[in-house]
Amino acid sequence: MFNEIICFSQYFVNKQNVRSYSCVLKSNLLKKEDAVLHKHLFEDDSLVTDLTPEFNNILLKLKNNLRLKSKNDFRDIFTCDKLKSELQFVNKKDVFTDAWKCLNEIIPKEFYGHNKNFKIFHQLIEIVIYSMKYQHFNLIRYIEKWNFCTYPWKNLPQITSKQILYKIIKWIIQYILSPVICINFYVTTCKMDADENKLYFFWKHQWQSFYDKKIASLILTKTILKYDPFSMTKKMKNNYSLCRRKEINMLKKDIPKLSIILKPNNDCRPIVQYKNKLQTNAEKYRIKERLFFLKILTGKTNKKIEYEFGTLYAKWIELNKPKVYFVKTDLSNAFGSIDTNRLMKILQERHLSCQKSEKNAYAKKKLAQQCRDMIAELRKPIFIRSGSTVFEWKKGLVQGYKYSPALSDLYYTHLDEIYFKEHLEPARHQIKLFIRVVDDYLYITDSLEDANNFLKALSNYKNVNYEKTIVNFDHPNIKYSEEITFLGYTYNTMNWHVSRANSVFVGQMCYKIAFTSALSDPYKFLENRIGQSGIQVTCHIFNLVYNTEEMMWRHVFTTFCLSANKFCTIYAIICNKESMRNCLQVYKNRVTVKLTNSIVDTLMRFKPADTKFIYCINHFRYLSWLALSLCAKKTLKCTDMVPHINVEMAKSNCIFGKWNDHASQISKSGEVLKPAVKEVCRRTDFRVIFKTFYCLPNGFECFDHRIK
Repeated sequence: MFNEIICFSQYFVNKQNVRSYSCVLKSNLLKKEDAVLHKHLFEDDSLVTDLTPEFNNILLKLKNNLRLKSKNDFRDIFTCDKLKSELQFVNKKDVFTDAWKCLNEIIPKEFYGHNKNFKIFHQLIEIVIYSMKYQHFNLIRYIEKWNFCTYPWKNLPQITSKQILYKIIKWIIQYILSPVICINFYVTTCKMDADENKLYFFWKHQWQSFYDKKIASLILTKTILKYDPFSMTKKMKNNYSLCRRKEINMLKKDIPKLSIILKPNNDCRPIVQYKNKLQTNAEKYRIKERLFFLKILTGKTNKKIEYEFGTLYAKWIELNKPKVYFVKTDLSNAFGSIDTNRLMKILQERHLSCQKSEKNAYAKKKLAQQCRDMIAELRKPIFIRSGSTVFEWKKGLVQGYKYSPALSDLYYTHLDEIYFKEHLEPARHQIKLFIRVVDDYLYITDSLEDANNFLKALSNYKNVNYEKTIVNFDHPNIKYSEEITFLGYTYNTMNWHVSRANSVFVGQMCYKIAFTSALSDPYKFLENRIGQSGIQVTCHIFNLVYNTEEMMWRHVFTTFCLSANKFCTIYAIICNKESMRNCLQVYKNRVTVKLTNSIVDTLMRFKPADTKFIYCINHFRYLSWLALSLCAKKTLKCTDMVPHINVEMAKSNCIFGKWNDHASQISKSGEVLKPAVKEVCRRTDFRVIFKTFYCLPNGFECFDHRIK
C-alpha cells in the first residue's frame, strides 16, 4: 500500500544468520534484464510502464553500481579491527557515516534532482539507522516534502511520481541499506538499563564469537543437547530423498530460534523466539483454560502491593512506629533453574489437594484432564534452533514459552511455602510482609532476627542474586541502603514514604515508548501514551496516609513531567507544526483535565477520614502546563509551542499570578462544584513548594534528535 506505516528496523534487527548479500537479494536479479529488477522493485506493472527513459537510465546506473559494490558483500565499507574479539558497542555515528558513503556510491545523483531532496533522503537514512526497536514510520511525511518540480520527477504525473518514489525509497532501505547493516553488524536490544527499545550495534564477528561461547556454555552445562535428526551433515542428507530433505527443512523452519539478550557485565539471558502463528479460537481457549488451571493450583490471591503496604503501614502506626527491616532480592536464571521433574511432582501434588477440596464431580473430572494435559505438555521435547543446528532443551523452562511464567509461579510458590513457612504465617502483634513477583522478593519485618532468618532461608535457593540483594540493616556480605526499589516504586525505609522509581522516567523517553503501527492515527497514539492509560496513577503514591502533602505535590509534578516528556517526545518524532494546536488540545483533554481528575479522585478516596485535603483545581492545571513548558523549552522541535503553553499557564496561575474569581472544584461535565477562595489559592506553604518546580526532576532527559 502507498500509505502504509512501515517498520524499517525489522529488516536489520536480530538478523544473525545473514552472511552474504544473496541471503537478502538473489544475485541473478542484478544480472538479468532491467524489466526483471523493475518488477521486483515496483511490484506493479502499471508503474513500470509509466517510467520515462531518463528514469530507466537512473535505475540502470543504480543496478550497475549495486552489482559492483556488492561483489564483496559490502564487507569493505566499514573499518573494523578484526583482532579485537571482545564484545563492544559500535557508535551509530560511525555506522551512519560509512553507510551513507556507500549509498552515495550506489545511488546516482540524478535520482535526487535537487539539493533539498538530497537532504530529505539523508535525514531519512539517519533516522532509520538511529531508530528504535520496531519503530514504525509514516513515509508519506517525507515524500510530501520532496520537490517533484525538477528533473527527473517533473516529467511524471505527480501521483505516479509519489508512488515511484515511495517504492524506490522502501526498496533501497530494505534491499541495500539493511543488508549493508546486517552483514557487518548484529543489531539488537539489551537489558543494560530501562531503555528497552534502544538498539545496539555490534560487529558481526564479535557477536558471533560471544554467541558461540554462550551456546558452548549451555551445551557444557547440559541445558541443551544437539538433536541429530535435524542436524545432519551433507553426507548424511544425501542418504535421504529430495522430498524428505525438503520436508526436514520445512520442519526446521518451524523450530523457534534461540536468541541471547545481553545484560550488564557481559552476562546474558537465553530467550526462545516463538513465531506468532495465527491461532484458532479453540487453541486460544485451550491455552486460557490451562493457564487458569495453573492459577488455581498456585492458589495465590491477586492482592496489589499498594493495599498490602497500606495495611502494614496502619499496623506500624498502631505499634508506635518500631524499627522495620527490609530485604529485597531476586533469583538469577529463575526459569532455567527449575527442576522439571520436581515441577511435575509439585503439579500432581497440588492437583490432588485441589481434588480433595472440590465437591463438584464435573469440576473434578475437568481438573484431572487439565492435569494430564499439562503433564503431557511438560514431557514433550522442546526444540530450539541456533543457526542451522537444532538442539533439544533439557534443563529448566524455556524463556519465551507460553506456559513458562505460570509454571514458574507454581514452582516457586510451592518452594516458598516450604522454605519460608514461618515468614508466610501472619502475626497479630508483628509487622510482616512477604511478596514475590516472578523472581523478585520483598520481605518486611520488625524483627532483626526474623530478617536474618529470612536471608538464611533464602540460601535454600542456589540461584539467589546476592549482587542485587539489598537490606536496610548492617550485614557483612549484603549491600545496605535506606531506599529500596521494588516493582517501579522506591520505599524510604525510615519514614515509609513511597515514590516512583527513577527508572520510570530517567533517560531518553523515546526508548521507553513503543512506536507501533498504531501511530497511523497520531492523535489517538498521543492520547493513549500521555493519559492515564500510559501513566500509572495509584494510591501507592497519591495518598495522604504515608506520604506528606509536600511529597504528594512533588508526585503530582513528577507525574505531569512524565506525561509532558512523553508528549514532547512523540510530537517531535511523528507530528508536524501544522498539527501543533490539535496536539495541544489533546494534551489539555488527556492530561490537564482527565489525568488531573484521576489524581484528585485517587487522593480523595485514599485519604484518612480525619484529614482535609484543601486544593484548587487550578493548582493541578498550572503544574500540568508548567511541566509541558519545561519539556517544550528543552525539546528542539517543540519550542514553537511555548508561547501557546504560556497563555494556558497564565489562565490557571492563581497561586502566583493575578487572582480572579474561578472554580476551585468542577464536575466532569464542567459545572462549578465549589468557588475558589483566595486564601486557599495563594496559600503561603503552597507557594514555597511550587517555587521548587521551576526545573525538571533529576534524571529527566528531553528528546534530542541529535542524541546517539
